[in-house]
Amino acid sequence: MKPRLAICGGSPVVKTPRPHFRWPPHVPGLADALARYVEEGGPLSIPGRDGIYAKLEDRLAALHGRGYALLTSSGTMALYSAFFGLGLEPGEEVISTVYSFHATATPLLHLGVLVHFCDVEPDTGNIDASALDMLVTPRTRAVVTNHMWGHPVDVDAVAAICRRRGIAWVEDCSHAHFAQHRGRTVGGFGDVSVLSLQGNKLLTGGEGGVLLTDSREIYERATLLGHSLQRSEECVQDSRWREIRRTGFGLKFRMHPLAAVMVDYLLEPHCFDWIRSRAETLRRFSEGLAATGKVQPMARRPYVTSMGAHYGFKPRLDFPALRVTREALVTALRAEGLEVDIPGSPPFHRLPLFDPERFPISGFRKADHRGRSFPGAEAYCASILSLPTFTFPEEVPLVDAYVEAFAKVFENIEVLR
Repeated sequence: MKPRLAICGGSPVVKTPRPHFRWPPHVPGLADALARYVEEGGPLSIPGRDGIYAKLEDRLAALHGRGYALLTSSGTMALYSAFFGLGLEPGEEVISTVYSFHATATPLLHLGVLVHFCDVEPDTGNIDASALDMLVTPRTRAVVTNHMWGHPVDVDAVAAICRRRGIAWVEDCSHAHFAQHRGRTVGGFGDVSVLSLQGNKLLTGGEGGVLLTDSREIYERATLLGHSLQRSEECVQDSRWREIRRTGFGLKFRMHPLAAVMVDYLLEPHCFDWIRSRAETLRRFSEGLAATGKVQPMARRPYVTSMGAHYGFKPRLDFPALRVTREALVTALRAEGLEVDIPGSPPFHRLPLFDPERFPISGFRKADHRGRSFPGAEAYCASILSLPTFTFPEEVPLVDAYVEAFAKVFENIEVLR
């Protein structure tokens, strides 16, 4: 006899109260490290490149094989600094993935840059390199990509297009801390790369970001944008900027020193231990769901050595083949006690902010995407569910219970039809 679904009065499989996933986890010693920094007189405002800033920037640059690192107040400001560092001008064009967190592209609107969207692969959610090549025009200055949920983009293809077409590559690694493409860490491929260190990220300062580059010019322009006074005077060498080294371009994007202390404390060994543990736990989760015969694990290309931080766990389902709506399935799974959602970030072309006739920014013109279709992004968005990014061995029983709940719902799928 089939077990009765919880939505029909049966007993739920998972009885552990939600939420089941919280990040960051409790880290022994972290509070002591923060308190020690304050008690020992560590500065709470650092105008130059010294102290915890210099230590953390040097560590992050070395881990990514980069010449320069610049800490910022957020990943969004790191992206703004990256675009500004490239010297983009109003009316120039940048191609952006059409699917990511909106901040991958929104800073461009504040620079007056025309953002042209590129479709994504329907199974990974990453930018489709074959579509990218066809979008490059004589006014294209750069492309910005994101390694969605920790899966590296097709680095070889994107890099080849950028070289051949003479455009820069801004590499957003906010979902993919220390993911690897053919054994090499992401963040080391683009002309300039950024990471978000926001509270939900694997490596976090609560809020924060970092810009990484090998280009002295990009680094100096980014420094002038948001790090005036002592930092600009110390780090900016180009004679073109001598007159404004003190003021820079007048903004302030510095990371709070306590956020830098937190990131530095979590970086090793915690961060890399978590990456290893998360990979193993999610492997078990993926295999269990795949065994139901109804769930497709997250795609993984042969060139992916590691998913690194693996920021999200988004398995895919063929809802037309199941003959149920995604909403109905989510309702049934939640009744079984699962923490499950429909991802809330739509493709960029559906966001009102990018509408050329609405929400103007400084009188800048916006690219018009009305009438364009992005079938890869629509297919990807329509197929995924959002599940907890379980990380630790003690969460394995919960992982197994989630798999059991999926199997129970699929066994009774006709009820949802």
